Amino acid sequence: MQTTVSKQFKEMEDREYTSFLNSLSGAKPAFLIGSGTGSDENIAIFNSITHLGANPPLMGFIQRPTSVERHTYENILKYGHYSFNLISEDMYMKGHQTSARYPKGQSEFKEVGLTPTYRTGMKCPFVEESPLHIALELFDDIKIKSNNTHLIVGKVLSVSKLGIKNEKATDINFETLNGVNVSGLSDYYSLQKLSSLPYAKVK
Repeated sequence: MQTTVSKQFKEMEDREYTSFLNSLSGAKPAFLIGSGTGSDENIAIFNSITHLGANPPLMGFIQRPTSVERHTYENILKYGHYSFNLISEDMYMKGHQTSARYPKGQSEFKEVGLTPTYRTGMKCPFVEESPLHIALELFDDIKIKSNNTHLIVGKVLSVSKLGIKNEKATDINFETLNGVNVSGLSDYYSLQKLSSLPYAKVK
C-alpha cells in the first residue's frame, strides 16, 4: 500500500499537487459550459457538475475563486442563462483545449473548432457537436468561505439529446451518448454501462 500524507503535499510541484488533489474524487462527466452572447460568447470545460435536487430541478457546479478573471462566472451573472454540454469521445480533445486561458473577447468556439448554436429565449450558446444539451437559469450563487469558491446553482429549463433509436427522450445513457469522464486535469475515460439495478428496498 502506498500512502501520501499531507506533509508531502508541499513537496510536490504546483501542477502535480493540483492534479493529484483534483483526481481524488474520481472520474466525473466532462461538460462544456456555454455562456454569454456576442463578444462575450464563451465555452469552458468543467467536471464538477452535480445534481442538487428534483423539485425544483437544480444542478450545480463549483466555480474556482474569482481572484482572477472568470469569464464563465462573469457571463452567468450578467446574462442569467448558461448551458451544460456533454463532451463526447469524438470531441474531447477540442473540449480539453477550452481550458487554455484565452483572453476575454476571443471565442473558444473558433479557437478549438466547435460550433455555437442558439435557442429562442436563451442568452447563451450551446455546443452543436455535443450529444446532450442542458439549458439552465441562475438560481443561486453560494460562496464557500473555506476556500473562496462558489457553488453555482442553476434551475434546469430544458434537456435535449441526440435522437437514438429505441430510446425514450427521458432515457439518459451516457454510454450510448459516447460521453467521457475526466479525472484530475487531463485524464479522460470512456464509459461502459454495467447494468440497470432496481430501486433498492429493505428485504
